[in-house]
Amino acid sequence: MTSFQQRFQSLDIWLKTHQALWQFDTFHQFKTPWRDDYLALADYLENHGLQPIDDAFYAEVCRLCPELQTPFNEKAQEKNTLTTKRTLTNDFPAYVSAGIKGRKWSQIQAFVAHTPHANNYLEWCAGKGHLGKLLAFEDRHPVHSLEWQKSLCEAGEQEAKRLKIPQTFIHADVLKGEGQEALANAHCAVALHACGDLHRELIKQAVAVHTASLCISPCCYHLTQDEYYQPLSQTAQQSALTLRQADLKLAVKEVATAGAREQRLKQLELTYRLGFDAWQRTARQQDDYLPVPSIQKNRLNQGFHTFCQWAAEQKGLTDLTSKTAFENFEAIGQSRYQQVQKLEAISQLFRPALEHWLVLDRAMYLEEHGYHVEIGEFCDKSLTPRNWMIRATRT
Repeated sequence: MTSFQQRFQSLDIWLKTHQALWQFDTFHQFKTPWRDDYLALADYLENHGLQPIDDAFYAEVCRLCPELQTPFNEKAQEKNTLTTKRTLTNDFPAYVSAGIKGRKWSQIQAFVAHTPHANNYLEWCAGKGHLGKLLAFEDRHPVHSLEWQKSLCEAGEQEAKRLKIPQTFIHADVLKGEGQEALANAHCAVALHACGDLHRELIKQAVAVHTASLCISPCCYHLTQDEYYQPLSQTAQQSALTLRQADLKLAVKEVATAGAREQRLKQLELTYRLGFDAWQRTARQQDDYLPVPSIQKNRLNQGFHTFCQWAAEQKGLTDLTSKTAFENFEAIGQSRYQQVQKLEAISQLFRPALEHWLVLDRAMYLEEHGYHVEIGEFCDKSLTPRNWMIRATRT
């Protein structure tokens, strides 16, 4: 058994054992769904009130449920930093990073620092080719950038000509296999934050055409056409877990870092939605969740009653508004918002383990097909929470 398989099985058992704590639909619940199995924890949440969800909160959670304090808890997780492959000069002319936001440019630099030197590169799902641009500028070796939006290809081509670097663009839909020929000719394929099916396709197609090396930072595992997750590796295919798109979304769902105004509006919208949900269950006399379309944030300032009128119109429930008033349900929405926050705080304990599980599935698949694989962090989480890198070389 390989080290990846051992790590995977430990995670798999832990996630399966505590599945009730993280695999449920938050909005659909009026009560704590796992109360009977974790009675002390449920009582603590119900009595926690409006106190902040902080380190003291998690310390008490782990005291009540010691089995949740594992090596896979993010706060206890061992750092697994990849070794760098090159030293960047860091004195690039300002025009090289023109048009790239500071944090994104820093992510690209960190990614390139962990990318081995190659005779040529293939940039997968390139956008305007910012990653490829730095590789071409740094190495002066050919970079072929694949992108399905023609306008981005054209913008990238112009930038490459302006900088006089060996970067060319290929207009291709990689999900239709249009990049496979370029992938077959590539020495090293790179992808920084390729979403869902896009990075899965890169891995599968690279295996099929025997690409020499890969450097991938996966992202947005839930952006997939499959209703349920389809494991890549033979080991993951033996797992008893069945992951929905909602579960895959949890793997990349981080604690909010938005500004105060944005967080306030998000809290207000969620409160209104949960209040309306309580109203529609009463008005329709049906105890099931009814999804409501997205709304322009500025309309939230018009108040709960206006939101409910709008939502009732969207769902064809206006005939029920005269029979059941909205007013009493805003307080219910506020109470349910607090419950949702606490339930999600518990599910967040499993987020790092779930993401690690998904990364290991990709690493094991590459191992099964003759690659030497390393996984680890290519930068600090403060730079990007999606800081896992899969680095694979065909043996």
